[in-house]
Parts: sequence; structure tokens; C-alpha cells
Amino acid sequence: MSAEMLWLDQLFTALILLLFLIGLFCLLTQRNVIKQVIGLKIMLQGVTLSLIHAGRLRGDVEFAETMVISALIVEAVVIAIALALIVNIFRHYPSGDVGHMDRLRG
Repeated sequence: MSAEMLWLDQLFTALILLLFLIGLFCLLTQRNVIKQVIGLKIMLQGVTLSLIHAGRLRGDVEFAETMVISALIVEAVVIAIALALIVNIFRHYPSGDVGHMDRLRG
């Protein structure tokens, strides 16, 4: 492997880690549920990129493609459920602040 390819692999790994950490930071620090879902989406994009990168490093691109398709399906379901829950949250609390959700107990 050439020095240029090694440098690109390290850059790609750093980009994946950066995306995941930005998403995690957004998910943990934001109080608005829509911003939290955006953070979750950024995190999941980092995971998708890591699957592609791992498949390229292992030389098994077909397996990586099937894993990415599976991850995208799971991601779409998770985001759809989260957005459906957000619609219900905004019906009760238009601000969307997660601090007010403790009053939703039955």
C-alpha cells in the first residue's frame, strides 16, 4: 500500500470518527427533539461510511454494500418512528423541549 493510500485511509477514518462524534455531541447536548434527530442522523451517516470503509479495507465490497443497504433500511425506520413521535410531542408541547416531557406520564 502506498503512502498516499495510507494517508487517505487515515483521513477517511478521521472523517468517520468526526461525523460520529458530532452526531453524538448533538444528540446529548441539544434539548430540542428535532435537533436530536438530526444528531442521530449524522451519527448514522458516520456508521454507514464506516461500513463502506471497512468493506474496502477488507476487499469485500459486496458484503459492505449489503450491510450498508441493511443499515439504511434500519435508519429509515428509526427516523420515521422518531419523526412520528416528534409530531405527538409537538401537539402537547409546541416548544419541543425534552425537559417538559416528564409531565407526559399517565
